[in-house]
Amino acid sequence: MKLIAVTNDRFKVDHLTKIMIDTEPFVDYFIIRERTKTVNEYIELITALTEAKVSKDKLIVNDRVDVAVASNIQRVQLPGHGLSISQAKDNFPQLLAGKSVHSAIEAERASYAGANWLLYGHVFETNCKRGVEPRGLSELQEISKKVTVDLYAIGGIKTEHIDMLHDIGVNGIAVMSTIFESDDPVSATKEYYEACRQAIAYQKVERS
Repeated sequence: MKLIAVTNDRFKVDHLTKIMIDTEPFVDYFIIRERTKTVNEYIELITALTEAKVSKDKLIVNDRVDVAVASNIQRVQLPGHGLSISQAKDNFPQLLAGKSVHSAIEAERASYAGANWLLYGHVFETNCKRGVEPRGLSELQEISKKVTVDLYAIGGIKTEHIDMLHDIGVNGIAVMSTIFESDDPVSATKEYYEACRQAIAYQKVERS
């Protein structure tokens, strides 16, 4: 199971940089989702991260394809309201593109169009989506059986959910609030990291 940390657009660049540098050893990817930041602020953040030896291979830029191209970042996360996978692939063939999906139909369409991974949610109840019914596991499991690209779950995921998500074929999880709103982001991230690795180790033991 892979772990993606999703930024929450609540910190200034210097503070966000520190959190990302400190948690980097325990994440597979970061989705940089900073809706209110300017292009220059994005560039400042990415420059600071790379100067601190955070690999660009770990960075995924949400929505802002222009920032990804300008910063030589290979991975982008396309929201439902953003560019389609086809548009991104046709115009920026050098990019790897994931798509945020909210149904099995959306997932199949994005996969067919060439998405490199899918992000499905929100799976469980979360403060980020107050008053919105969570989508649960049933459709997520259906998607996992129909697509061959990596499938990530997002939304209200706690460490105790990781085994069940792994069991239904999910390849990884994406976490925002529990990491970036924590009083101790490093400890929170490490708990998720260890739970993800334990799920993989348990599967290997079962197969042996």
